Amino acid sequence: MKNSILSMQERHKRILIKQNPLWEKKKFAVPEFKRDEFGIIADYIRYKQIIAIVGLRRVGKTVLLKQIIKQLSTHVNERNICYISFDDRDFQKYEMAEDLINYFLELSNTGKKRYLFLDEIQKVPNWNDLLKTVYEIEENLKIVVSGSSAMELKRYKETLAGRILTFHLPVFSFREFLRYMKQEYEIGFNHDPEIDFNEIKFNEINFKHLFREYDLKFLTKKERYLELFNTYLIKGAFPELLDIDDEEFIRRYLRESVINKVVADLSKQIDPNREDIAYELLRIFSKNTAGLFEMVTLSNTLNVNRNIVSNYVGLLEKSFLIKISYNYTKSVIKQARLSKKAYIAHPSIPISLLDYPVDIIQMEGYDMGHLVESVIVNHLEKTSFWRTPQKDEVDIVIKRNNEVIPIEIKYKNQITKKDLKGIVKFMKKFKVKRGIIVTKDVLKEENDILYMPAWLFLLAIPAS
Repeated sequence: MKNSILSMQERHKRILIKQNPLWEKKKFAVPEFKRDEFGIIADYIRYKQIIAIVGLRRVGKTVLLKQIIKQLSTHVNERNICYISFDDRDFQKYEMAEDLINYFLELSNTGKKRYLFLDEIQKVPNWNDLLKTVYEIEENLKIVVSGSSAMELKRYKETLAGRILTFHLPVFSFREFLRYMKQEYEIGFNHDPEIDFNEIKFNEINFKHLFREYDLKFLTKKERYLELFNTYLIKGAFPELLDIDDEEFIRRYLRESVINKVVADLSKQIDPNREDIAYELLRIFSKNTAGLFEMVTLSNTLNVNRNIVSNYVGLLEKSFLIKISYNYTKSVIKQARLSKKAYIAHPSIPISLLDYPVDIIQMEGYDMGHLVESVIVNHLEKTSFWRTPQKDEVDIVIKRNNEVIPIEIKYKNQITKKDLKGIVKFMKKFKVKRGIIVTKDVLKEENDILYMPAWLFLLAIPAS
């Protein structure tokens, strides 16, 4: 490798040094609040493999990188830690990125463990080749990268097979939102706090413990939790909005810093001149979040080739703006052929994109069920739905511990027998003992069905 200390321009060195205040013994200020994923990712620092952190724009990837750096700086020499942000245009060239990395490697102590953090790595052309070279040549070097575009990181994953571990940083969960607001959020099904819900059978749970915990921890404050849940639906997905109440600012932030940026990024993968296709697809999915869709229908609506539409939908999913769910069936071929459902990443996106009034959450007569369903689906790791040719339907189906659990969203206070038709048929057909109805305010167990308010479901039912 060439001598970057001699070859790099002084202004580039200045920028790099400014990005690394620890090198000059300056204070490294980062937010104290840590995402749920912080501990898991920080624990993987001890392994050789490259860590890749991916997620939607503005969910806090840069902050997470800097929090890990701050933790490392308590026991690692500052010169052996380097952070490079590729948001700077001058840095977005392969040769420049190579020079920056070499500059750090020459300054650092090769006899000790070194840590290299590369933020927005996908902005560097052929970044995967660069990482592969550095990874294989340099000993005692741990590399951590972040990227807003999952499609970039996944496209080149083959090059780095066996050398990279990918972690998804999602939008804020409701649990994290409550933790940020300093509200109690721990609730469980079991007497023994050491037992994980993921390790027990849903059909064997005694719900009395859950109801008792609810009464003791939440009953007298349930109005406050519902109020916080409504706030979460409007702005709770993105860290920078949590302390802001200005509705117009929230709308502009989401449009300009999240939606428009992601649409522009993913359009470059197909046709930079057709951002309108990605934008219109996002509008369609926002209007019909949790709704069925077919590629042929989308193609006809947009007057665009079906394969092109399919590519855009795939990129929207890989960019974490939408999540696709498939019909519950044992046949993979049949599953691919049937209609799918698309869920928007968070209700704040359609509220901003479609100019919905912010108080739509509390407006009488407005069905919030589809927005709440999107929140529930994005909270859970793997979901499907069930729909028959006769239009019997269950909103969400999950598998856990070799059990199938049907979940129906009825975000209202009055649940009728008609509302139970789909889930009862599913339970009979697949011999499922218990199901869940997600409500607005009802909490009870009746006829082997657990009724839970949406906000409580997000606290009591873990993601995986």
